[in-house]
Amino acid sequence: MPTAKQTTKTVPPLKVCILWHMHQPDYRDPISGQTLLPWTWLHGIKDYGEMLATVAETGARVTVNLVPSLLEQLERYVAGEDRDRWLEIAAQSPQALTPAERQFMVRQFFSVNEDTQIRANRRYHQLFLQRGAIPEETAADFSDQDLLDLQVWFLLAWTGSHLRRKSRLVADLLQQGENFSAEQKQELLKLCNQELNKVLETHRQLEEQGLIEISVTPYAHPILPLLCNLQTAQEPSPGLPLPAAAFRFPEDARLQIREGFKTAARLFGERPRGMWPAEGAVSVEAARLLREEGALWAATDEEILARSLDTGLGNRSLLYRIYDFEGLPLLFRDRELSDRIGFLYATWQTEEAVADLLRRLRQIADTAPGGTVAIILDGENCWERYPDNGYPFLRDFYQALQAEPRLELLRIKDALDQVETVPLARLAAGSWIRADFTTWIGHPEENLAWELLAQTRRDIIADEVTRALEKPDQPLSDLVRELLRAEGSDWFWWYGDEHVTAQADIFDRLFRLHLEGLYQLRQLPVPGRLQQAIKPVLKKATGFEPTACFTPQIDGRVGDYFEWLAAGRIDLATGGAMYSSRANLESLYFGYDDDHLYFRINEPELLKRLCRDNGFFEIRISSKQLYHLRYSFADNSLTILNESEVVGSGEAASGQVLELAAPLAALQIKVGESINLTCHAVRDGRENGRWPAEGHAGLCYRGRTLDENNWSV
Repeated sequence: MPTAKQTTKTVPPLKVCILWHMHQPDYRDPISGQTLLPWTWLHGIKDYGEMLATVAETGARVTVNLVPSLLEQLERYVAGEDRDRWLEIAAQSPQALTPAERQFMVRQFFSVNEDTQIRANRRYHQLFLQRGAIPEETAADFSDQDLLDLQVWFLLAWTGSHLRRKSRLVADLLQQGENFSAEQKQELLKLCNQELNKVLETHRQLEEQGLIEISVTPYAHPILPLLCNLQTAQEPSPGLPLPAAAFRFPEDARLQIREGFKTAARLFGERPRGMWPAEGAVSVEAARLLREEGALWAATDEEILARSLDTGLGNRSLLYRIYDFEGLPLLFRDRELSDRIGFLYATWQTEEAVADLLRRLRQIADTAPGGTVAIILDGENCWERYPDNGYPFLRDFYQALQAEPRLELLRIKDALDQVETVPLARLAAGSWIRADFTTWIGHPEENLAWELLAQTRRDIIADEVTRALEKPDQPLSDLVRELLRAEGSDWFWWYGDEHVTAQADIFDRLFRLHLEGLYQLRQLPVPGRLQQAIKPVLKKATGFEPTACFTPQIDGRVGDYFEWLAAGRIDLATGGAMYSSRANLESLYFGYDDDHLYFRINEPELLKRLCRDNGFFEIRISSKQLYHLRYSFADNSLTILNESEVVGSGEAASGQVLELAAPLAALQIKVGESINLTCHAVRDGRENGRWPAEGHAGLCYRGRTLDENNWSV
């Protein structure tokens, strides 16, 4: 008679496929040849090699998706061919900087995570507070030593966990903290360049060792379905306003795909490769091009699968399969797991975050034994919000995955070898964001950009793309390559109201410069419309200022109609990629009199749900110093802290609305002073909500001058 052990059926493990997407557009001005933004170099120091070092240390097997426009920039940096404006200013002696360059430094060299890098380092934070809310007005107050310290701290802030632990130089500079020398800065720059020079070779080595699979994105990260046919945007969004110009160039989409694979073959060797289409954007026409160009597999978001299946995804086990659409294997990312890593776990304790992720994976293993779960997300930007650049989380997560017998960590190509794909009869069009294309088309700014691109292509391109496709062994001409770069999605990402960055004007200018470059390559006059900005000048936040000083009653009630009538308003719900399940604050109302700053939020129940009794809501105000206006729902109290020191208290009440009154004396705010602010919901010691999602809002305390300016007969 068989024993119980003999009759136990072995349950196949859940295949866990993690894809890290590494992506930067081409930041080089095609006219001047100067690189206008440094993010490829900086992420090369902090993230690209860093992610591989953790893989090598733990023996994890993952897929790394690389965008060719990123790879080409890394090549140029290694060859010394990039003239990067930011790095040139960082390398200069402060004494040699012009007043404009000093202003540039003071404005831009705090472009790091404020919580994990600026506030966490005393001297860097001191310089940040010295800058204040209007850097153009304070740059002249920075001494040469201040600027030298700022140069070094900006570089130090972009060193990752592995470099900080293995480099004695970096460790010594972090400990020293201030009064750096020019020689130390040059040593640090040399070290950073050495680290950057290893990135491409390390990718080659780890793929040869079988630890990573390298997949790619079409050459310049274009939205393939929109290149194939702009009308596709209306499939998931009927009635969406489209550009006046038609744009239907599937041959461009094909060349983008082909050049993506060619770039990977040149750098990492010829082999079949999968492809993460830019932003997970797919359509029937785009999928057919991917299959025809030899994609080993492709991937997109779970909502695309839900819209492709007649039954939707009411049965979640349907998500954990690899599908086949007309011969193209397709994976669909688990949105919840991917977004938890990308947007939520950064403020959790490492042990708690890893345990939560493992628990969720075990639940999937129970409901879909032997299935395949795809975790796909940005591999660069989320780590700046994690402690120690995400290293403790990734290390423990990789190790826990490999120690769990019910889970198997695999590269996508390996999972594909082990499963039978499931036929998919229909493929919905859309992207990983809302399963539509509205991030890149539909807004007047986006539509104007498409019209300019379409007109430029009609003016400049004859049969060059067709000839490039007919001669795949020949290198692309400068004209065709410039067209592909102009078709990248990144320029359209920053148009419209959805995303906010301090460098939006540079993205706008780069897009128009790529179009201008096409005319110059043809030696044709550049149309005047390309000299006109598409993106309006960035404002910190939409909304309006108070119309008069006023003194509300702090009682948590919507009282007299006139009580908050004069209030200003800051719109909090704009800008930044948010965790998709997160509720959102809409507005922050504010005002003041001679003695207090007043704030009102109309969604106290949302905040109470996010904070609970053991948490708190706070408004962080910074000008020359940083203050926390911390409200506790448990005892209805408002405490004011300067860093961690209690410096005062205010009035607070929560009911229909949340009202706060903070004494100006405790905040040391003077008339005419501009301040930056952010709002935070904190629970169990971790951030559970932040508004605005990126950057900060701003206001100016004008005191009674506000009444004087608004006075009229």
